[in-house]
Amino acid sequence: MSARSSPRRANGWRRDQQRRRWESRGLPCYICGRPIDYSLPSSDPYGFVVDETIPLKHGGTMSMDNQGPAHRWCNRVKSTHSLAWAR
Repeated sequence: MSARSSPRRANGWRRDQQRRRWESRGLPCYICGRPIDYSLPSSDPYGFVVDETIPLKHGGTMSMDNQGPAHRWCNRVKSTHSLAWAR
């Protein structure tokens, strides 16, 4: 799948806007509950990423109701599993 056909990047402006909204709230990781250091790059294992509660692969949407702030590490552990499984 190319970047152009990825649902995550199909509307890059909207996704970036949602990311900024989550970042501005400064919330802890919604998977593990620990604080997120928002100054770390998103490539860092403990950097901030936006996670879809119900993965897009399983019919989830890119809405704020289906997202939460997470550490990259927690997001990777959760992968396409449920939020309950990851916790």
